[in-house]
Amino acid sequence: MLETRHHPLHGRMFILSYGEFLSLPELPRATYLFLDIERLTPDRLAATPLRIAQLEKAMPGTRILNRPDRIVDRLTIMQRLWEAGINGFRVMPVTAPPEDLRYPVFLRGMQDHEGPRSTLIGDAAELDRAVAALNSPDGFAITEYIDARNAEGLHEKRSYMRVGDRLFPAARDVSRNWVCKGEYSNPEGVAQPEIELAFLTGTEDRDALRRAFDVTRIDYGRADYAVVDGRPQLFEINTNPWVEPPEGVPAWARRSAGTIVSAWLDAVEALDAESGIDRQEWVPVGGAVPVPIPPGFKRRNIVHKLLLRSGQLHRETGVMRRLRRVRFL
Repeated sequence: MLETRHHPLHGRMFILSYGEFLSLPELPRATYLFLDIERLTPDRLAATPLRIAQLEKAMPGTRILNRPDRIVDRLTIMQRLWEAGINGFRVMPVTAPPEDLRYPVFLRGMQDHEGPRSTLIGDAAELDRAVAALNSPDGFAITEYIDARNAEGLHEKRSYMRVGDRLFPAARDVSRNWVCKGEYSNPEGVAQPEIELAFLTGTEDRDALRRAFDVTRIDYGRADYAVVDGRPQLFEINTNPWVEPPEGVPAWARRSAGTIVSAWLDAVEALDAESGIDRQEWVPVGGAVPVPIPPGFKRRNIVHKLLLRSGQLHRETGVMRRLRRVRFL
């Protein structure tokens, strides 16, 4: 989305992979946002905080959002929500289901955003069969199902985003099916654009969602949730949420998509303004470790590497935007 429109962040943003953050001898002076934490491998999860410590030593006062060692992983996030009394349902590893498990339940991956990976499971015997059918139970969890139907009998999923200190509504999706992912191609989805727009321009649920983000120690991300008996119940907090460009959605959904994009850009621009950094500067940072770079010849990767080597990485979103216009990407 950053590459598809004009905005003040062109020339103000560096996009680094975790491998680059760990291995580059110099790092830019900037506000740092760590994303996709739930997908980090154990070695990256262990190495990243060590480099952050070196970064803070080289550049005291650096603002860091989403410290991986404080968030840890999705299972930890969900356990914190349960322990804080925010969620009334549990998420647990498939290897250790408790005797008091509340059925129905379903399986889902802990390192993806694919939603449920099973149908609703009604008892322990059915759960045993579902787990046995997995190629490997590693990375899967059991989730206790909650009925997220609203007063109309439809399954309603809401979303809220956090960008630093700002929180704003980021979606309201409705479906006839209990799996409600907000995909426009889903025939079970129910379009309610006016109701969604009213939600997006209001402040409903904000205080409860702020507490949820604080409890899970997440500074940047999107919480997907339902309101059950007046209480937000969080399905997940995605630390690398997709922001849908209005031009990529059906006509009836464009006002809502535009509202979300505007709120997100405003929040990220405010984050940049709060940094007080007025020029690009790369600073030597200790603790760099060699990280294997996967082979690849995608045009995007080649352009990224050229910009990095030439000291022009801060221009990446603007360069990619121009390359999109000429259909190079």
